[in-house]
Amino acid sequence: MMNKETMIARLLNATPAELKKVAAVFNGDATEQAEVADRKLLSIQQAAGAMGVSRTTVWRLLKAGRLPTVELRPGSRRVPSAAITELVRKGGCA
Repeated sequence: MMNKETMIARLLNATPAELKKVAAVFNGDATEQAEVADRKLLSIQQAAGAMGVSRTTVWRLLKAGRLPTVELRPGSRRVPSAAITELVRKGGCA
């Protein structure tokens, strides 16, 4: 992680395109970086932590078909972080 002085120096020397990306982050707009981060596959435990619920709740969501999984190998399932983001955005955890 960069220190504050380095970040400020980079900001002062940023190109207009870079400043536009920084402004988008400050405004809460989706960025390319957020889209890349949303491609992660999470374990059941990680998914529960990301949503602030128990593992049992995640299993219930999986069983109900409200949350998809990707099977890496028999017995090893992962939940796409994009699916979690969408479920939380729609309020599907409540």
